[in-house]
Amino acid sequence: MRIQFLLVPYDSGRREWRMGRGPSFLLRHGVGSSLRALGHEVEAEYVEPSGVESPNPPASTEIATSFSLYREVALRAGVARANGALPIVIAGNCGVTLGAMAGEKNAGVLWLDAHADFNTPETTTSGFLDGMALAALTGRCWRTMTSSIPGFVAVADEQVVLAGARDLDPQEEELLEESEVTVVRTMETLAPALDALRERVSRLHFHLDADVLDVGVARANSFAAPGGLTIEQLAEVARLAAARFEIISVAVTAYDPAVDTIAAVPSAIAAATEALFAS
Repeated sequence: MRIQFLLVPYDSGRREWRMGRGPSFLLRHGVGSSLRALGHEVEAEYVEPSGVESPNPPASTEIATSFSLYREVALRAGVARANGALPIVIAGNCGVTLGAMAGEKNAGVLWLDAHADFNTPETTTSGFLDGMALAALTGRCWRTMTSSIPGFVAVADEQVVLAGARDLDPQEEELLEESEVTVVRTMETLAPALDALRERVSRLHFHLDADVLDVGVARANSFAAPGGLTIEQLAEVARLAAARFEIISVAVTAYDPAVDTIAAVPSAIAAATEALFAS
């Protein structure tokens, strides 16, 4: 298999800051080489925002920069697919999935995250754009901006499985309860949820926010929380997904190497991606 890594070294519109330092660190510490060792052809390239020479450059604001990056990811992912490669996006923020899935219709999403990312501009108390990523993906907010992403189509609620989420805002919980998104609270219920999703779609985008890992075994970022997955459980989730679906794209997000003082996350991510593409 040909695999194209798309590295997006940005967090909240700032390059190589906080979680924006994660992409290059992960690639340097085994995430790419582990797939190459399985016999896959692996290439990598950086993604930067476009339009930086315009009168109002995207690098001037978090929102403009982020959506410029999502547009670029969509274009690069499209080129990768046209060349017979599967895109794996490694980025500081979860919103890159908006670009990674662009152009791919009738696909499901497994969203692994300590947070639901289901706030909207009306419910968020932090103003953190990335806390709205899944809400935007399902068409709840930022519709003018998402329409600027080439090939973007909102994903239907019933085609989304959210797993590992444990640190949610009250209004965010309410939005999830009102939705048709399948929320998996325990590992025991994940396989049945994926089986149900398989009845609706055969293709899957695998979204992995590194803080789905339990803070006690691998601290991915400053937002990490207790009660998450072990490294072995994360690899098992990847195996469950790979056994049921054609994986069409992957996003690995939200890893801050400065917080991971024992450098436990890279091997966990490598193990998960190996499990996705072992066969």
